[in-house]
Amino acid sequence: MCRLKFELFGRNRPSALLLDLGDFLNLLIKDMRQTIRSLSTIIVLASFILTGCGKATTTDLDVPEEKGPKWGFIDHSGRFVIKPTFYRVKRFTEGLAAADMHTRWGYIDREGNWVIDRDYSDCKNFSAGYAAVEKDGKWGAINKKGTVVFPITQKDVGIPHEVDPDAEDHAVLLPFKDDKAGKWGFFDFGPHGKGPINPQFEEVKYFNDGLCPVSKMSRDIDGNPIAVWGYCNNKGEMVIDYKFKTASVFRNRVAECTMGDDFVWVDKIGTIAKKSRLESTQLFRDGLALQEKKKGFIYIKRDGKPAFRKRFRYADNFSEGLAWVQPKNTSKFGYIDTQGEFVIPPIYDEARAFSEQLAAVRVDPDEFFKRFNEDGTPKPGTVIAGYDNPNTAKEGEKSDGDGKSEDGKSEDSGKGESDSATSGEGSDKSEKSDDKAEDSESKSDSESKVEESNEGPSDTGE
Repeated sequence: MCRLKFELFGRNRPSALLLDLGDFLNLLIKDMRQTIRSLSTIIVLASFILTGCGKATTTDLDVPEEKGPKWGFIDHSGRFVIKPTFYRVKRFTEGLAAADMHTRWGYIDREGNWVIDRDYSDCKNFSAGYAAVEKDGKWGAINKKGTVVFPITQKDVGIPHEVDPDAEDHAVLLPFKDDKAGKWGFFDFGPHGKGPINPQFEEVKYFNDGLCPVSKMSRDIDGNPIAVWGYCNNKGEMVIDYKFKTASVFRNRVAECTMGDDFVWVDKIGTIAKKSRLESTQLFRDGLALQEKKKGFIYIKRDGKPAFRKRFRYADNFSEGLAWVQPKNTSKFGYIDTQGEFVIPPIYDEARAFSEQLAAVRVDPDEFFKRFNEDGTPKPGTVIAGYDNPNTAKEGEKSDGDGKSEDGKSEDSGKGESDSATSGEGSDKSEKSDDKAEDSESKSDSESKVEESNEGPSDTGE
């Protein structure tokens, strides 16, 4: 048999190894097979990259659809304009809304189409043509084309806004929190602004009417650290010194602030006038303000009296003539008008304020559309708790938003208070005493418990 001699060199001396020709060929074939496998893997990877699969964005990924509650958008009639398909959303501003699917945020248009790809871990609403976005724990800003216009390197970014919408230059400043300094400054998008403002403020809001609320840390009379607020211009100069406990953004040349326990108005040169909260132009929406009571939320008029008798477990400020509320006898949310009447019944798991004629609502599509149509109308046999719907409520039962349960009994019966009108002499006396008590309560605390309204282009929450 033919033998081949191979010399293997060790550390000290060469040694010889004899192999049969057959053994040699077997080793050679085995090595060739491993080489072929490696080449096949390389070819597959190359093909993957060259065909563009290696550049796939989050919108290209085939991710299984998640079950359970999702967010969509309805119009003022309760009709779904954008079907509930999103994990999280924010409200519409400037024609776009931030939306999240599978933990990545992007932006959709009013038809629900993706306009800016899902590429961010968080983002904020558009304002003045720009929006703040977060990636890998850092914040920056993009324009409406999705182009990064402020590097995503900051600790936080606030709301971009025109310095003065009435000015001809239309300068836009973007608040940002510097990662190293830990302070807030402003980036000037130009080209007509005064340039950037270096990070120096503890907290900021946004510019309007030429001024922006900014704060610094100070100490009270007991030596405890507190924030005090003032106003700067777009050069970073303090126009109104730090002296306020709270400070709102200017609107119509007036800001609303607090100094100690006093509620005051401030004009652009710093003139201060003490006012009643019932005179506020920012706390009242559509003529009504939200007020928290011991047994729920109510809406009050400018005289401090209740706008209507209904109370709600949870409620929000009015926007576009409607406000979302949660009646006491249901876990669902609906929308009322300024008369306290349901315009859209409480049928949603969660709800947000209207913005640009659309409101975000959350439902479980698989369950919701078994009971309701896409326009929000109930299918035959559907009973809506917390809502007076004579077409679907069973005979002898009543379901309304006045604090009654579905069998007609008051939820607060026996508690010394009735939130809805009932018949009978005894109930009339009870109602009158409740009215007096409620009016007295409203007058005594209407100024201290009026719910703060959301300022400017901010969210109603996620």
